[in-house]
Amino acid sequence: MTKRKKNARERRALVGALCTAAVIVAGSTFAWFTSEDEVTNRLSASANYDVSIAEDFQPPENWLPGQKINKDVSAVNTGNVDAFVRMWLGGQMRLLNEETTAANMKEAVKPASASLTGDLTAVTDKDMLALGLTWQKTTDGKPVYYRTLSTKKIDNDKDASHATATDEETNSPATFSEVQSMMAGGVLVYAPTDAKFSWKLEQATEMKTYTGDADATGTVTNIAKDTVVGTYGATGISAAISSNSNKAYYGAIDASTFQPETEGLYLFRRNVKETADGTANTYEYSGYYYVPASGGVSEQYFALHTGTGANGESDYVLPSGVINDNSTAEPSKDQVLPVTIASGQKVYLYTATEKVIDTGTGDTNLIWKYHAPDSTKETDLEKNGYFTVTYKGADGKTGTETVEGVTTDYTADDIVINVALANISDAAEAWTAIYAANADNHLTTFYYNNDVESGDTTTKLVDSVELSKNTKNGAYLAFDFDLNVFLESIQVTMDEAGIEQITPATEAWSVVSSPAVNTEITTATATMGATNPAEIATITWSKATS
Repeated sequence: MTKRKKNARERRALVGALCTAAVIVAGSTFAWFTSEDEVTNRLSASANYDVSIAEDFQPPENWLPGQKINKDVSAVNTGNVDAFVRMWLGGQMRLLNEETTAANMKEAVKPASASLTGDLTAVTDKDMLALGLTWQKTTDGKPVYYRTLSTKKIDNDKDASHATATDEETNSPATFSEVQSMMAGGVLVYAPTDAKFSWKLEQATEMKTYTGDADATGTVTNIAKDTVVGTYGATGISAAISSNSNKAYYGAIDASTFQPETEGLYLFRRNVKETADGTANTYEYSGYYYVPASGGVSEQYFALHTGTGANGESDYVLPSGVINDNSTAEPSKDQVLPVTIASGQKVYLYTATEKVIDTGTGDTNLIWKYHAPDSTKETDLEKNGYFTVTYKGADGKTGTETVEGVTTDYTADDIVINVALANISDAAEAWTAIYAANADNHLTTFYYNNDVESGDTTTKLVDSVELSKNTKNGAYLAFDFDLNVFLESIQVTMDEAGIEQITPATEAWSVVSSPAVNTEITTATATMGATNPAEIATITWSKATS
């Protein structure tokens, strides 16, 4: 092969290779550089928000006037979120007392058919029984309780000098029961028609005795000590006083042994009020309604509706004006006359009802009055600030009133409770009180002047509760007082620099230039919402700077 031919073949191979390369390039895609990344920033939150009331309180078994009970109340933050707090107080009383309205009272007269207990139901509640409230009936869906007098005698065991004395010369004191105390005057002046009753003489006594038929004339006879005497037909008498049943006996009896047998009303004269010579003496009257034992039920002595020391009377005597006083200017054992019930008047049985008294503004509510701290005062109560919680009683009045020379004391049925406060000031770790003077003081709201950090407890707001020593006997038979403490809290927020903000509080407890009482709280159970007038402007909450 010549050299010329070889070169020709080589040229043809090169051209073919170039053509193939061109085809490959034409079918290819160029690659560009790219970059992707992802970062997750996790923000964690736990809903452990828990601000609550902390207290130290041990209620007594029997709260007495003048007795102060410790009750420390504060707020504690057991959550993990700082908070601002405010608190306010309210209360409710469940009062058991004598009901003096005629609508709930039963007239003390012998029923036409059955015994008095025939339309009453026996009480089983131990607390009621402890107060002597042994029977009840239902009126308008609510129980009305009837009180009976105890026959249990109370011994005078503290008087050692008379403990063993038996002779009259040493004047050994008798043991008396509630029933006997109603007869303490020792003169019977009212009894049921044809009543049978008896008593035992403690000393020899001259009395009229009757023997024979109903028209027999009484003979004054000296009767020996320990003789059982009484009306004709009464159990165990050895000398009948009265001629059978048509000569009723009224006069001196022995209160320690008097025993009625006939159902009905018995009244006794007591406490002679001495008057000028030639004028009639006046008396007070007490008694009971007696029901004999029947059908397995023991005898009952039903208590009467009585006064409580008003109008110059002793406690536990019939109210003034109920009884016509038939006594003479110079009464003697022969001049004791039966009394009559005054026109338009009735002798009622003692009844008790229970009612619930809420915090409010009316005279029949619990009235709260806030007393700001006053350093010029003498008592700790006044120096530290307090509430008086007053129930004005059934008359809805308090204080005294004099009309035509007659003074009426309306405080006799008032119940007053003092709630002592603590740490009331504008200091950072104290409580600021926001209230409207002469307004509904139970709406007074207390703001804590600092945030309450997680794990912290505020200084105490309430210190103690006292039943005022001015609360008088007769103001209540029994009552329960619930002191309600309310708390509301708002979280504290932080800005980007970690500085505390009060934005949630200012939005929920909106700010006004003139602080006013929280008018949205109208009852003890209402909550303090965002629409109320604002008090927050005066609160000196501190902010953390880092």
